[in-house]
Amino acid sequence: MNNLISERIEVIAYFHNLNLEILRFKWKDDIFNVSKINSHWRIPSGNGYEYHYTVTCFRQCVVCEISFNLNDFQWELVQLHNIR
Repeated sequence: MNNLISERIEVIAYFHNLNLEILRFKWKDDIFNVSKINSHWRIPSGNGYEYHYTVTCFRQCVVCEISFNLNDFQWELVQLHNIR
C-alpha cells in the first residue's frame, strides 16, 4: 500500500457471530463504504492491542488499512491506495 495517512476516522461497525463487520467510515468529509474485509491482525500497544484491518471499498475504488486502538478506543485511517 502507499499514501500513508495516519488520521482519525469515524467508523460504523457491529459484531456478528463474534466477528467484526465494518460497514463504512468517514474520513474528512468523505464516506467510504466497506465492501470487504481482506485481512486483520493485532499489534501489542501499551496495555492492550491495536487491531488492523485491510478493507476494500469498491464504490470508491480504494483499498485501505484502518486500525482500532484499545487504549483510547479510537479508529485511524493508516493507509489508502487507489485500485483504478
